Formats: sequence, C-alpha cells, structure tokens
Amino acid sequence: MTGRRYTVARHVLVQQPNSEIHRPSVLGPIVTDRKRRSLQLYLLLLTVQSLVQARDDKGEPPLRAGVLARALCTEKGRKWTPTHVSAAWNDLEDRGLVERRRLPHGVVVKPRREDGKADYSKPGQKKGDRWETYFVIPPEFWTEEWFERLSLPGLAMLLIIASETSNKAEVWLTNQGAAGWYGMSERSVQAGIADLKNHGLLDIRVEWVKASLSAIGATDRHWYSLLSPFSYDERRALQKQAKAELEARQLAASADNKPSRLSTSRKKSLKRSKPAPDSQPNPTQEKALRE
Repeated sequence: MTGRRYTVARHVLVQQPNSEIHRPSVLGPIVTDRKRRSLQLYLLLLTVQSLVQARDDKGEPPLRAGVLARALCTEKGRKWTPTHVSAAWNDLEDRGLVERRRLPHGVVVKPRREDGKADYSKPGQKKGDRWETYFVIPPEFWTEEWFERLSLPGLAMLLIIASETSNKAEVWLTNQGAAGWYGMSERSVQAGIADLKNHGLLDIRVEWVKASLSAIGATDRHWYSLLSPFSYDERRALQKQAKAELEARQLAASADNKPSRLSTSRKKSLKRSKPAPDSQPNPTQEKALRE
C-alpha cells in the first residue's frame, strides 16, 4: 500500500473551534466507547486518502478489507482480520466519519470531515477558516508501529498534544481541564499522559506560579511537549511540506483551468498566415497560371 507517508488531520478531530458552544469533538466519545480499532482505521484512511481517491477516479478496484487488515497488523500487537475492518467501518459510519459506496468489484470507503459533520476535502484550502486548520503526524507513527504500541488513551493524548502544539512547542494542560475540553474522563487523560511518558515520547515542564489561595502560596503548572519522532520541529517541517504540496496542487488546478498560451499564440499565427480575401487570385490570374 502506498500514499502519503505522514498523516494530516484537521484540528476538529480533537476539538471544535472556539465559536462552538460544545467544544469536544469525535475523539472523546471514541475513547469513552473504547473504539481503538475505529480510531486506528480512520487515521489510516486519512493517510491513504489520496490513494483511495486516485483508484476511484481511475475506476480501479477499491482497497479490500484484507489489505487494510494486513497494514494494521504488527508482530507483537493485536491481529486484524477483514471482520475487524468491517466492524470498525460500521462504527465509523455511525459516527459520520466515513461514507461507503458499493460497487460490483468491492466497496469504496472514503473519509468524511474529521468532525463527522461534512464531506471530506483536503484541509487548509481556505485560509483563516478554523474548520480548515490541521496538524500532522510523522510517518514514524506507522513505520515504528506507535499506532499499536500506544494504548487508546495514549493515542488520544498524542493527537491532542500534537494538535495543540502545531504552532508552538508546548501546551499547558490540567487533567480536569483537558477532560472537559476534549470530552473524556480525567482518568483517561492521566492514563494517556502516563503512557506517552513511559514510552519516552513526552516531556513535562513544571512551572511554579503565585497562588494566594494555596497553602504554600504557589501552584504548579504542567507544560507538555512531544519528543522525537513527534517533536515540534519534526512536525513543523512536515507541516511546511504539506502546505507546499497543497499550494502545488492548487497551482496545477489553476493552470488546467486557463487556456494555454502556446495554443493561443498558435491560433493567432494561423490566423495571420491565412490569405486575406482580396489577395485571392481572380479568374484572369488563374487562367494565366494554368497557361
């Protein structure tokens, strides 16, 4: 299976924009419902979305469940079968995250927008639109099998911190605040942070600030930043790459919609070379030429 090696996801997978009253998005309920396979499969679909679309455009057979199952199998992790893939598709469809179209030679499955509320489109195409901003997950998420090595809370906190640090190196979170913002339990937040820390993927910086109501006159704040291969610098480089690829696609699409300069100049040249009506030979001239 080929396609973009890194994963691009909108921030609305994790949390709704500030304009929304209810901030939690689809990630929290997935964690609460313990749908780890659903999250893994959806992230894989986002990663190979361009491949899925290209095959559909060419009329080629869609990716079969067995292919996706093999892509998600690891030596030490849980095994996937086509039955697991089908069950995860059903769950994702119920959440509005995928749409399926049956064909004579298989079923085409395409992602819907990361909050499940609209059709999918390439993120980042509308500047200044909070529904279009995105973050990236490096290819090591797949190649080093972090998608399976991390627990479901660990996966969720990886996505949350990656989303919150797409434009900065660290984020301040509290267990209680994160639980409310992202729609999961404090216990899941704690478990996810511990999982990332135990795997060496998370750095925690403690900052002490004045707090008059505290018994010691101060309270601590925990600032979280991801470490390699998910560090801010590594993800920032990929984000620039994703932006460049998007701009290249938009430029190519714009060029396709414009008339070719070569063809236009060629038409003008042909028009100039065509004899004018008054330059055509008259009958007397034609007779002289024949003689």
